[in-house]
Amino acid sequence: MLSFGDSRSFGTGDERFSHCLFCGRLVVVLPDDRREGSCFDCLALSVPEPIPCPDCRAEIPGEDRALGCSECGWYPLRG
Repeated sequence: MLSFGDSRSFGTGDERFSHCLFCGRLVVVLPDDRREGSCFDCLALSVPEPIPCPDCRAEIPGEDRALGCSECGWYPLRG
């Protein structure tokens, strides 16, 4: 439950509504919205699954794949 009011406001009328990129559902888009075009139902599905590091087998969170492994320093583009 939110314990504070949402003070964000629309800059122009066309910023208010959009469609989810995944399912097409109508969504309200607020300034500073970090859902990247998805509704809340599809947001959880849009984050990739974690994968094991090829070097040390530590789990790399899906959103950090491009950053590499924080345990051993493995980086995806390193030769």
